[in-house]
Amino acid sequence: MKLSFCTTGSKKKHILDVISFAKEHSFDGIELWYGHIKQYIKEIGPLDRLDQQLQEEGIEVPAVSLYTDFVSQDERQALKDVQRALSAARQLHSPLIRVFAGNLASHRTSPEKWERAVDQFQEAARLADSYEVDIGLEIHYDTYADTPEAALAFLEDVGHPRVRIIFDGSNLHVNHIDQMTALEKLYHTVSHIHLKNYHWNFDNWYLSKPVPVLQGDLQQEPLLNELMNRQYGGFVSLEYFGRHAEVHIKESLNEMKHCFHKK
Repeated sequence: MKLSFCTTGSKKKHILDVISFAKEHSFDGIELWYGHIKQYIKEIGPLDRLDQQLQEEGIEVPAVSLYTDFVSQDERQALKDVQRALSAARQLHSPLIRVFAGNLASHRTSPEKWERAVDQFQEAARLADSYEVDIGLEIHYDTYADTPEAALAFLEDVGHPRVRIIFDGSNLHVNHIDQMTALEKLYHTVSHIHLKNYHWNFDNWYLSKPVPVLQGDLQQEPLLNELMNRQYGGFVSLEYFGRHAEVHIKESLNEMKHCFHKK
């Protein structure tokens, strides 16, 4: 198991500061928000230079993260964004780009919108094949992949091996779905994992308070134990937002290292 963090929670930070943070805290990788990649290209230079810098630092890019959901934006623009992210991922030797499916809960969408999203994922997956990069569908509330069953149904309808799952038990917890049961159902589809924790306010989700991974309401140590028992060799990305994001990431990293050390 390798450790990274998501730069989607550090949009205001310069990409070079993000890299310095990763190096300072000995992260194995950085899950790069595409906005940081665009910043690098605009201000510094081509991505082969960034790739070389990251390789010299021993830092991998487990995923390039988009907010594309294939429903809430123009279809041609969505595919264009995906193609740019796939190109960046290939240049950075990243195996995966992160996307979403839809912008409504799976039980609230229409069959027509579901099928249209499936069609677009199939088109994106064929494009991903040419870049030899996978498409990571994130498990997330208020999307078509908001339950294990919905995610598996969506993958089956798309029917392409390039589409994989990014597992996030905290996103399931919002809907009171047990992450350990979900992991059992989804593990064979999982290529990447997000990890975070909160003191949850289920009446108003946006008032939930982020805390380090082993201090929140969701028990994350059983998940980490299960991943180690399964000899999961991929990345776990710490994902935090807000002004205390770096603090939570650092504390979470220390907690996880202590957790691993006990085994």
